[in-house]
Amino acid sequence: MKKYIFITAISVALVMMSCGERPFINQPGDNSFNNETIPVLIPDTNGIEIPIDSALAICKSLAINAETGEMYKLSGVVSKNTTNPMNVPVSYDNINFDLTDSTGTISCYYTNNLLNKPFRKNSEVPRVGSKVTVIGVLTFYQKAGSTNPPTPELKNGFIVRIDSMVAPPPFPGCPEPAEGQISASDAVTLALALPSDGSPSSEAYDILGVVTEVLEFASGKATYIISSDGSQFFEVYKGSGMNQADFPSQEYIQPNDTIVVHSKLCNYKGTPETNGTAGLVSTTNPNYAN
Repeated sequence: MKKYIFITAISVALVMMSCGERPFINQPGDNSFNNETIPVLIPDTNGIEIPIDSALAICKSLAINAETGEMYKLSGVVSKNTTNPMNVPVSYDNINFDLTDSTGTISCYYTNNLLNKPFRKNSEVPRVGSKVTVIGVLTFYQKAGSTNPPTPELKNGFIVRIDSMVAPPPFPGCPEPAEGQISASDAVTLALALPSDGSPSSEAYDILGVVTEVLEFASGKATYIISSDGSQFFEVYKGSGMNQADFPSQEYIQPNDTIVVHSKLCNYKGTPETNGTAGLVSTTNPNYAN
């Protein structure tokens, strides 16, 4: 029975998680999976347990884009984050990653969390090096019109076991706000005091923080997370670069950059974030110095 010891707590936590259309960022107390070893097993999951080399052989025996009728269960180490970063851009509904065991590597696409639920906290997403077991259907995927060879995949599945979770890197620290600035922690407090319908604050602020992760980069705009203490997190939603110009590339907004961003605040369904086109006021990113 030891292997089921965490099920009740995990089930309750997952049921209580809020849902939203944008990434739900973690607040204090959310880092429940950031220990080195946390055995979690969801019992009674059907699926044929096989090594990855056998899964690859099954995929390659299928017609292009055909799927197996059976569910297969694979165990291994997360070897690559194909969602860039692993903490899931756009939505925590599912994640994409490569899974590796001693026999091979397979791509896992559209993988949900424990109990087939969405990911709603950063700490729940397995980082590179985490040991997990997933269940899903196998396919030999090729994008329509693509000349690339088809790819073996485990898709439309969910995590059924977590043997170990790799913790995120330690928070590097953040300077104290200068006059006229507020910290990312203060921005969280002010934003969460607003109505949760996304209505903006009447005042715009210069918000100081350290970039902890970039959730999405598209068309010169970045959605990213900042913090001033490593325990409270504030989202910059589709922010711009310096002088309200687009970021030239994703290299211009990276984890560990210390930034000041100017924007009004809002509370979007419980997520404290910027409102409108938040632009950088300053940054330590070296690409802007070149």
